[in-house]
Amino acid sequence: MYFKILFNDRLIDLLENPLYVKYQKANDVFLVCSLAEAEGVISSDGNTIWHVDTFPSMDTDIDSVTMERIDKYQFDQLKMLNMKTPEEIIDSYTLSLLEGGLL
Repeated sequence: MYFKILFNDRLIDLLENPLYVKYQKANDVFLVCSLAEAEGVISSDGNTIWHVDTFPSMDTDIDSVTMERIDKYQFDQLKMLNMKTPEEIIDSYTLSLLEGGLL
């Protein structure tokens, strides 16, 4: 399964076969778990844990994200374009031309 991770409506990560976690308050640790028990997800680089807004709440202070399922084509396209849409790339390029006085 493929997912995009959004924070404040901005794409921040792409996940293929995500690792789900739950928080264990007694030991102040996150445990890898099944989707049925999940409260959060681990980032693709393994350095960040987020609470997913549609999962049960966590008793810890971490950022909440939106996790949207996407198909393999969308996943591959976003990964290839460094998580930017073609429109965002065109807008950025056009802005650089305007700022450089070429347009």
